[in-house]
Amino acid sequence: MKRKTFITALSAMICAGVILALLVLGLFFSQNILLPAIITAVFIMLLIMIFYSLDIVKNETNKQIENQLELSYKEVLSHGDIGIITYDENYEINFMSDFFLKRNMNHLGEKVLNWLPELQDMLKNEANNQTIIINDEKFSVRKINNAFVLTFKNITKEYDLDQKLDDDAPVIGLLSYDNYDELEMSEDELSYINSNIKVPVIDYFRNFNVVYKTLKNNRMLLLMNQTTFDRIRDDRFSILNKVRKVAKDGDVGVTLSMAFAGGSDDYDELDEMAEELLELAQTRGGDQVVIKRSGGDATFYGGTTEAREKQSKTKVRVTANAIKDLIEKSSDVIIVGHKEMDADCIASAICMSNIAQSLNKKTYIVSRSGGMETMIADVVKKYSSVLENKHHFISESEGMGLLNDDTLVIMVDHHSAAQSNSANILKNAKRIIILDHHRRRADLDVTAMMLYIEAAASSTTEIAYELVPYFSKNIEITDEEANIMYLGVMIDTDHFRVRTGSRTFDVVKLLRRAGADPMVCDALAQEPYDNVVQRSRIINAGKVYRKGVIIASLSEGNFPRSIASQACDMLVKAKDIEAAFVVCNSDRNEAIISARSRGNVNVQVILEKMHGGGHMTAAGLQVAEGSVPKLEADLIKTLDEYFKGGVEDESHTAV
Repeated sequence: MKRKTFITALSAMICAGVILALLVLGLFFSQNILLPAIITAVFIMLLIMIFYSLDIVKNETNKQIENQLELSYKEVLSHGDIGIITYDENYEINFMSDFFLKRNMNHLGEKVLNWLPELQDMLKNEANNQTIIINDEKFSVRKINNAFVLTFKNITKEYDLDQKLDDDAPVIGLLSYDNYDELEMSEDELSYINSNIKVPVIDYFRNFNVVYKTLKNNRMLLLMNQTTFDRIRDDRFSILNKVRKVAKDGDVGVTLSMAFAGGSDDYDELDEMAEELLELAQTRGGDQVVIKRSGGDATFYGGTTEAREKQSKTKVRVTANAIKDLIEKSSDVIIVGHKEMDADCIASAICMSNIAQSLNKKTYIVSRSGGMETMIADVVKKYSSVLENKHHFISESEGMGLLNDDTLVIMVDHHSAAQSNSANILKNAKRIIILDHHRRRADLDVTAMMLYIEAAASSTTEIAYELVPYFSKNIEITDEEANIMYLGVMIDTDHFRVRTGSRTFDVVKLLRRAGADPMVCDALAQEPYDNVVQRSRIINAGKVYRKGVIIASLSEGNFPRSIASQACDMLVKAKDIEAAFVVCNSDRNEAIISARSRGNVNVQVILEKMHGGGHMTAAGLQVAEGSVPKLEADLIKTLDEYFKGGVEDESHTAV
């Protein structure tokens, strides 16, 4: 209205001014100009009025368009169930659309974070989109870039539908009775297992309405949806502990391994995943549950029982034939070990070198990279004339020069590239075999053609030497080689006191026949007095972390890994100590942890969470250029999480 009044007044003033000017000109100059001047003035006034009328029409049209757009804008927001909030630089709300008022949400003048504190990251530009719940409704909230504006989209229906789809998503499970086929059981034992283990297992899953089908005597298929699986997981797979207890009471060596795969509607993918997970559980010793969603990481429950020795020789023969076939189809063989090779590592490498050479393949052992423990390094040096006459010892760089697409790389006593003395070879190799006795890691970082991981074996030397009879009878083991292999088994079993079975002593018997001398091996394992002093320093640093657990941490000094391991062995033998951890600097500029347990604490799981590994009762970790105080702090944090979760849960984390 003010704009119209202004234009009207301005037009009148202009017309009056023009007419007055023309009249003055006519009076002073000529009367003849008066009429043209009046006509001109009227014409100018008409032009101004026309332009004024056009401006009015334009404004009214624009207003109609604006009104129409405003109505459309409101209709679009209403139809899309979208709300808008604007706020100032102090995060104070200064506008809320009808979307909120209809829901009795009036927070004008209030700070956004006082109302919705969960949007803090978004307001700090650390997130662009976020889902929140307000009064049981779900909203997708988005911040408009470079503006103090938030949009809210009601996604309740979509959210609930997605949740229902997730709840109804399929989960495939596989269950296996560990050791069932390997055990020689009487009818009474079979009856005990059927009535006290198998029947309760079936009842357990029936109670959860799981569809099950027996595939064979030792395996079951389990089908359920995600909701049912979540209930079983919330129960923490209690059937695992029940079976373990009943088996122990009945003195039968049967435990459960279970694998559950979800996160996909592709049944073929889930079936394949479940098979892989079950194999993973069994190669880690069994008596545990492995769960995984498609694209996610594996999580473990259980694993509180040391792996049992498997009696069947059939698997050894089949494995030997498979390895033989792979060696014969290779141009040459490179054998790699872990960093700081110990007696078991070098012994198993020598054994596999003999096997490969018996098939007339050029064979190399990478031992001149990554270091070697002092004791075994002295032994190798002592026997160098014999060993170098039979084997080719090389460095990693030399191995890289020999590597081709047909080269077979055999990893011994480890299954992680991060722990290997030949990470570059593993990265570039096309054909890899893994032989190891450590519990398999979930995050396997090597693509292997064949995995032979026996967590129940005393040592990798035991695994490798068991293969010898299935190859050429012309394999000749020298006395020196037999002594090294005997050392490998002896040291890994703490002089045959832990992790031994009948097959361990079968291998020892064969090594004795090959020329191993226990007296000589004892002498080879002797150590200098300085080692005794260093070991004592570590033991004296021990402090009780909690009842039954001791930690010895030393920031000063450097210690061979073998000394740290020996000190840890001695600490765990102390009365009332269930687990021991040594944290120190190695003589290779690493911060290391050595861990030992009597069996009630799973040290392998603890150190695996810190990217280490090993066995349930013996594990280790090395961090290049690490800090002992930092490593000790991480260890204590991991121990706190472990014991907070309870010893029956191998993962000790909520899933």
